[in-house]
Order: sequence, then C-alpha cells, then structure tokens
Amino acid sequence: MNSTPEQLRFASIPAHRVRADFAGGGLSSDLGPVLLRGIDLQIGLTRRIAAALPDRRHQSYIDHSYQDLLVQRIYQIGCGYEDGNDSNSLRHDPMFKLGAARLPFDEDAALASGATMSRFEHAASRQDLYRVSKALVEQFVAGFACPPRSLVLDLDHTEDSVYGQQPLAFYNHHYGSTCYLPLMIFDGHSGALVAAVLRPGKRPFGEENAMIMRRVLKLIRHHFPDTHILVRGDGHFSGPELMGLIDSMPNIDFIFGFSCNVKLLALAEPTRLRAIDLWVAVQTQDVVPNAVRLFDEFAYRARSWPKAWRVLLKAEVMALGENTRFVVTSLPGLDAGMLYEEIYCARGQAENYIKHLKGDLAADRTSCTSFLANGMRLLLHAAAYVLHQQLRTQALQHTALSQAQPSTVTPGCSRSPCKCGSAKTQSSSTCPAHARSNVYCRD
Repeated sequence: MNSTPEQLRFASIPAHRVRADFAGGGLSSDLGPVLLRGIDLQIGLTRRIAAALPDRRHQSYIDHSYQDLLVQRIYQIGCGYEDGNDSNSLRHDPMFKLGAARLPFDEDAALASGATMSRFEHAASRQDLYRVSKALVEQFVAGFACPPRSLVLDLDHTEDSVYGQQPLAFYNHHYGSTCYLPLMIFDGHSGALVAAVLRPGKRPFGEENAMIMRRVLKLIRHHFPDTHILVRGDGHFSGPELMGLIDSMPNIDFIFGFSCNVKLLALAEPTRLRAIDLWVAVQTQDVVPNAVRLFDEFAYRARSWPKAWRVLLKAEVMALGENTRFVVTSLPGLDAGMLYEEIYCARGQAENYIKHLKGDLAADRTSCTSFLANGMRLLLHAAAYVLHQQLRTQALQHTALSQAQPSTVTPGCSRSPCKCGSAKTQSSSTCPAHARSNVYCRD
C-alpha cells in the first residue's frame, strides 16, 4: 500500500515559497517562528501593535523597523528565548529570519541584535505603554466575528519577584518577596488575554482598580454595546470604587471575593453552627464526607458602600477545621450555592493562564533598569501569549493540543534543564556549556 502524505504548507514570503524538506543543508532547532508567523498574519497582532507605536528615531540610521523588532522579539519569546541577549545569536538563525519574512541564508538579512532590542524596550514612554495596552484590548475585541451575548472578565494580580534594584519594586508581606504586582485580565470563557498592566509591588487601591477597569470596559463596550459583561475577581477588587463603577454602567455585573468582618461573622453564625452540627452528625456514618458545605445569602452594606449588595456565604467544615468564605455580587437570581461554586470558583482557571504567562513565556522577566521598560517587556510577553492562545484555539482546534500549555505546543517554552543534562542559566536560554556556541539546547 502506497502512502502519500499531504505536503505541509507554511506562510510564504515575497517571491518565495516555503515547504518542509528533510534533505539537510542549513539546520535550525526551531520551527516555532514559522507557526507563529502564520497566526500573526491571520490576526494582525504585530502589525496592530506597530501601528500604535510612533517611531521617533532618525530614519537615516534605521535598519530595523518597529514592525521587524516586534516580530523578532515576540516570536523569540514565544519560542522560549525570553532574554533579549539571545538576539545576538538568533539574528542569524534561518527559521527566525524566515519568521520575519527574510531570506534564511542571506548574510545581509540579519535580524536585530540584543543591543537594539534593549534600546527599543528602554525607549518606551507612558503614552507608548497606553497605546500598546489599548492595541491588545482591541486585538481581543477583533477576535470575535460578531458581538458575543456575554463576556466574563477575570481579574487577578500576580507576584513578579525581582532580584535587583528595579524601580517601584516593593516588599510585599503577603508573598514574602520584593516584587511587582501586575494586573492580568483574561476572558473567562476562552482564556484570551484582554490586558496586562505592570504595577508596583504594593497592594492596589480601589481607585487604581477602578481607573484601569474604566478604560478597559469603555473600550469593550464601544464595540459590544449590547453584550452582558461579568467582572470576576478575588478580594483585591471588592472595593467601593470598582463596585460603584460597575454598578453605574448598564448591563455589567460583578462577583468578587470579600474579606470577613465582625458583622459578617455575626450574620453567618446560624449557618455556620448548622454546618458544625452536620459535620458532627456525619462522623457516625460508615463513609465520612470530606467536608460539609452550607450556603446562604443576605443583603449587606458596608460603611463605605453606596448601597447594599448581595453577599453570599459558604460555611464549610472539614477535618482541618472551618473554612468560611464570603462573596459579594450584583448578579440577581440563581441560588447562593450555584453562584459560588459554578460562577465564582470558575475564576480559578485564570491561575492557569497566569502560569502559562509566567512559567512558559517568562512574563516575570522584568529585569530592565526602568519601570517603563519593564512595562513594555510585560506587554511583549503578553503579545506572545496572544499568539500562543490563538495557535491553540484556532490552528490546533479539535486536536489534543487545543488545551495544551505553550511549553507543550512549542517545547522550547520552558525553564527546565536542557537535553545535555545541564541547567539553563538565568540570563540565557542555553545551558552554560553551550552558552557561547551556536548549538541551542532545547527541551
């Protein structure tokens, strides 16, 4: 029986066709740039970001446009090369040249160096960060063929530990480290990234959360005027400023975690005691459940709130003790148990998306000497996440890789030891033995 495999097809470059061949010749260990370029051409991500960045350089001295720099840097991050210095070697890699629409073996078509990448990141202004952030939100909106009936926006802050003297990095007692505390916003349905904002390491104030979300919500609402939006987050976001902002906007609701206080504990006391009694009663059964959970709700108004909102209670008792939780929401209908378990707890999936960003795409590599440069670097890593998310959900749809993390789709995206047995250095994607050679240790 003769086998006739289908020829692999890749995005072409001007006047040339790209095809897979196993005849040897110039070799590269990375196929990722070609895959990412195919997705990028479909969604126009780097073109959109480049259009948002005014080029203030003197045009007589430019070899690489902002579009070229964005393509090279974002593709490198997407393939596991988070260090800007990796550009010094990868600028000659044939696959990265091909990803940037350059001839692979043309010596005069080298990509940008690490120094050029550093200048690009450090040239970012506040206005540039705002424009790129807006471009990412618009990229999220452009991912819908038609306005959706509903959206769920998951908000979460994450620790970004620093190991130097980066500006605005503070010691955070909750995490026990000196860090930044960036805000990540994801689509709760698809895992698409909506926005990423680098923040100082201190706990956010309510005014700051409201300021960021006002801009994001207004931009989304401009494109989706009739879509119902649910904003979801933990106790960091249950401030009167953000809740009041959402309550003032039509067809938008929130559900946030809420820290307990003496008055809430008093309101929860009857349900909590019933849960304890049930836990004691089930100890006599042959099969003891892991926990007893009771749900309740009541209207509650804190002193700083403009009005009373619906507060959900989970009274849980287990072998380790009690676990009483509160959630505040503006959502009507549905019982407290379903709202808590089916709606609120689903926000935990955002932790996996953050893991993809930090663990696989090294979004916590904020080691620049200025806060604005670190902010630009975070946005570049966020853009690499957008490409990976689109690659998994569009090109790899209905395959086993549609739900895979980036390090599975492009194996170079991880921080594990390389195949030679050595650990990679913190400042390089290769192990120490290969750091000065042209042999790249990939996972």
